[in-house]
Amino acid sequence: MGNFSLAEILHNSKYLVCLTGREMIVEDGIDSMRDMKTAYEIELKYGYSPEEVFSAQFFSTRPEQFYKFYRDEVLAQVKEPGKAYYALAALEKMGILKCTITRQLFNLVKRAGCQNVYNLHGNIYDNNHCPRCGRIYSIDYMKKGKIPLCEKCGIPIHPGVILLGEMVEIGLTTRAADEVSKADTLLILGSDMRTEMVQQFIKYFQGERVVLINAGPHFADQEADYCLYGKIADILTAAVEELQGKPEYLRQEEVMEEAEKGPSA
Repeated sequence: MGNFSLAEILHNSKYLVCLTGREMIVEDGIDSMRDMKTAYEIELKYGYSPEEVFSAQFFSTRPEQFYKFYRDEVLAQVKEPGKAYYALAALEKMGILKCTITRQLFNLVKRAGCQNVYNLHGNIYDNNHCPRCGRIYSIDYMKKGKIPLCEKCGIPIHPGVILLGEMVEIGLTTRAADEVSKADTLLILGSDMRTEMVQQFIKYFQGERVVLINAGPHFADQEADYCLYGKIADILTAAVEELQGKPEYLRQEEVMEEAEKGPSA
């Protein structure tokens, strides 16, 4: 892999697509239910594994227990987007990043300012809905009572996330795969090459380079073309600041915008 400039790779990308993984939310202080320690604590607290509680079957048969878990373990972890997400938004605004694909539930990518986002597993803010009449409810409403009920139908509201046992919207997955197939550079953040999400989409990638940024190395990293290890926010922010600080990295449309502004006062 050798020495390389992340800023230069990003600048030379004609169609950059990003996949965000679990380590990004961990870096921002959000507990992952896939963490063994967290999973063990949840099983002790609720008597069921995270996979059992966070499932369509559990929601249907034990809604009160489900919503205690959902409020205390998911909604209670709402945080502001970290620096890495704002760096992605900056890359999108610069015309470098074309889209971001994520399974995160906290809508951090979009809340940081990215517009073209594929939330494959939904998010806690949007589409909290009544399964019968389809009425939409806010995240604040979802925090009320032991079980948030539809005001019209009186049945439990389905959260705006995909529960285990439910199907991801096929059209959404297809569009995300199409974006990956058009990419010349695939940026993988906070994940290794063997995670389910990466394996799901890497088969569609026909581009030139895979760039992986993660907290630490993994045996499968050799499948990527470039790897960087450390705090994702620091690495990505530094690259964006380098792009923003050097005229040679400006895209043609940005050069024209700068010229139209004229000399600074």
